[in-house]
Order: sequence, then structure tokens, then C-alpha cells
Amino acid sequence: MNSQTQVESRGTTMEDLKKRKLEEASNGQISSSPEELKLLLDPLSKSQLVDLLSKLGSQYPSIAEEIKSVASADPVHRKLFVRGLAWNTTSETLCAAFRLHGEIEEGAVIVDKTTGKSRGYGFITYKHMESTQSALQAPSKLIDGRMAVCNLACEGLSGASTTPDQAQRKLYIGGLAPDVTSEVLLSFFGRHGEIEEGSVAYDKETNESRGFGFVTYKTVEAAKKAIDDPQKFLGVMMNWLILVRYLDSNEVLISEKHYR
Repeated sequence: MNSQTQVESRGTTMEDLKKRKLEEASNGQISSSPEELKLLLDPLSKSQLVDLLSKLGSQYPSIAEEIKSVASADPVHRKLFVRGLAWNTTSETLCAAFRLHGEIEEGAVIVDKTTGKSRGYGFITYKHMESTQSALQAPSKLIDGRMAVCNLACEGLSGASTTPDQAQRKLYIGGLAPDVTSEVLLSFFGRHGEIEEGSVAYDKETNESRGFGFVTYKTVEAAKKAIDDPQKFLGVMMNWLILVRYLDSNEVLISEKHYR
């Protein structure tokens, strides 16, 4: 019988021994009161506290569980803001798209009180914080033919992708044929790289295409490939010439190619 087995057979685990050693450290003092510890922790910065709790949580499961419990108790850590929704997306289809990450406590598309129509965004609140973190690992989701994006609700629009290079990643796609859907648009431009968000712009009243759309790539390189690609035909029989340019650019960037 090894020493660990002997310890456990007496009703004491190795975890208990580790805690006891920590308590017996510091010049023989067994432990500090909560008030004393608060005085020590109060001057520490947020980053120092995060590092300290991260280390303790990785070493002691009981501390990790306590951290998760405290974090999950506040809905602010479990609530997502979802923007870029299709006008026909309902609360049911929104929840269905996010349910794969875990149990949903509450979810809804926000609608106009007067017209009853979607305002293009919604919220998802998970039951567990781990589900929220899982959803944030893949913030872009194709819902009802449109690429929607999520971030923590407490961050609002500031949590959306606003990196300095966004102007070099977001493209305006003009001259779209009426038959081009968001799925077709994303499929056509997805060959250049991973898309963060994108969709055809639809009229709120008629739900018909307005003849243009947007695509935001995850990398500047992918956006440049789309700009430089001579294949700019999309639509019925792939013979509808489209316009592609950077969203913030006044310069029309387009390459013509005859359909064969």
C-alpha cells in the first residue's frame, strides 16, 4: 500500500494535506481572517487578482468551482447580444441556432412595438457560463441565410469587431441580381477565406433584395483576394456583373470578365 492510499484510507485526501500545509506556512500561522485577507487583496490590480485566482483555480478544484459559481450567478456573464439577424428570423430559430452550445435560459428576437417586425437583433441568455464561452468561440453563425454575429451583451456594439483593420476587411457588394440570396453570396465569396459576417441587404417591408450586400472577412488577405479576383459574375447563369469594393472606399474596384 503506497503512502497516498494510506492517507486516503484514514479519511484524509491529498487535497486536504495540501491545504493543511498552506495553512501551516507563514511562520506557523494557521490561517488569516477574511478581513485580513481583504486588506491584503485590496491594493492589488485587476490583472494581479485575475492571475492569482487563475493559478489557485488551476491548482485547487474547489476554488475553480467557487469561481464558476460566482461568475455564473450574474446573468451579465451568460447573456449574448446577437446582431445582423435576418428580418424573418424568429425567437425560435434564434434559440435553435445557439442551443448546440448548451441549455438556454432565455432567448428572443427584439421586435418593433408598433409594427411587430424584427429589429434585426436579439439576445440569448444561457443557463451556464461555460455555454456562453463556447458560443463566443464561434461568434459568427449562419441563421436563416444571414451571417449573424454575437458578443457579450454587456459589451453592446463596442464588443463587435471594431479592429483597426476592419476597413480593409469589409467589402461592399453592389449590382446583385434579384435571385442572389445571402447563402449564394456567402458561398461565392467564401472561397477567398473565412467570413466573419455578411449578407444581402433586404427591404424591411417587402423582404426583397435591395441589390447590394456586405461581406466582412476575418483577415485582410482574404478581402484583398476577393477584390483582386477577376471573377465578378454572380446571379442567374452566373452572368450578372457585380461591383466589389472596400466599404469605406470611394474608388470603384472592379474587374470585368466576359461570361463563357
